[in-house]
Amino acid sequence: MTTMLNGRSDTGVKRRWRIPPPILRDAKAPGPEGLAVLEEFRSELGGVLWKSLRSVLLWAQARPSERKSLFAPDAAKRRALDLLALALEEDDVREPLEMLTEVLAIPARVDPELVGLACRRLAGWAEGADAPLTSLEFLQAAALACPANAHFALAVGRATRDLAQYSRSESWLQRSVGLARQAGDWETYIRAYLGHGKMMLRRGVLPAARRSYVKALRRSVRQGLQELEAMTLQDLFILEDKAGNVTRAVTYATRAVATFPTRHRNLPHLAHDIAVFWMQRGDVEHAFPVLRETVDRVQERYRGIAIGSLARAGGHLGDEAAFDWAVGELERWWDGPGIADAWAEVARGAVAMARFDDARDFAQRAETMARHRGESLVRFEAEALIQSIQAEQAALESRSSDRPSSAQPETDQLARELLKSLQAQPVNA
Repeated sequence: MTTMLNGRSDTGVKRRWRIPPPILRDAKAPGPEGLAVLEEFRSELGGVLWKSLRSVLLWAQARPSERKSLFAPDAAKRRALDLLALALEEDDVREPLEMLTEVLAIPARVDPELVGLACRRLAGWAEGADAPLTSLEFLQAAALACPANAHFALAVGRATRDLAQYSRSESWLQRSVGLARQAGDWETYIRAYLGHGKMMLRRGVLPAARRSYVKALRRSVRQGLQELEAMTLQDLFILEDKAGNVTRAVTYATRAVATFPTRHRNLPHLAHDIAVFWMQRGDVEHAFPVLRETVDRVQERYRGIAIGSLARAGGHLGDEAAFDWAVGELERWWDGPGIADAWAEVARGAVAMARFDDARDFAQRAETMARHRGESLVRFEAEALIQSIQAEQAALESRSSDRPSSAQPETDQLARELLKSLQAQPVNA
């Protein structure tokens, strides 16, 4: 990832880092700014949310010297009456909307940090209300209200990435890197590079993903940030596995297990990734119990892919009850990062049980979803899977990928350690 930044000149004089401007709208977005809010909230509340958003955007993008005369003298009073009429009971939406009336009441003196925090709170509430586009609008409003805040810029980069708005995401991630570097905020700097690496990996651009991960790893080691070092090692493990570099992948996985703090919330994710690595090499016996323990322990937004992996393992073991349970659970997930990959895993499990009609349906679902989201690597894998199903059906005994392999002694030990660590982790409510 390239950021338009400068360090020291040839004369040794330190120069200020230049921050690239972000892309504020997706090229495919219809209508005026904020229209998504009205589409997701077709009610009087949607109207107030939209007006509050537009007020913040107008205020944030005006010069400080221009803000005093931006709004009509009675604008704050009219907004307060709108809120009173709604009679909102949820503090997470009522309180930040009340805070944003200050933008109308005292536009020249309102604290930008309070505006940003109010917008972030509304974004969190909207995400919980299953309104991702509204959440994104308020995340971006927070970042514009506090243009020097690298963490706010990172949040927009992640949200746009998860909505498959990749050009927009890259611009915000670049901005986050620049702002974090300027402020010496190394945690956000590393997380921005990790976010970029994940995006590039989804798109199948492995060299760019590797560059971002290596930058994150170097900085995390340099700053002594053990948690972020472990997370980066985990991501490098996944990348090298995708690239077919087995020895490198094993090295990174081993380092990640040794580096993660005890009972860290990311440990179930690492355990999942290692179990999938074993399963891809035919060692389902070790993979299945680890995957079964991870499903209820991974963070909610990653649960879909964990369910897909469990379905594949169940299929390879001939455990139809586990497979059908996983399919039923995954049906409740409409879309999102990793879900196309999850359906491809389900298709592989169906092939292992010779349920070829189901396998074709699941693989096609994965391909369609990956194409819609621009996830090139998953789309390529799903297309290859669709083409292979006919051959699999014609020659059941020739499946090299389903033959169990002999596990190495160190795999037995690692599997026991992972299961012990997972069982000590709390189950998600």
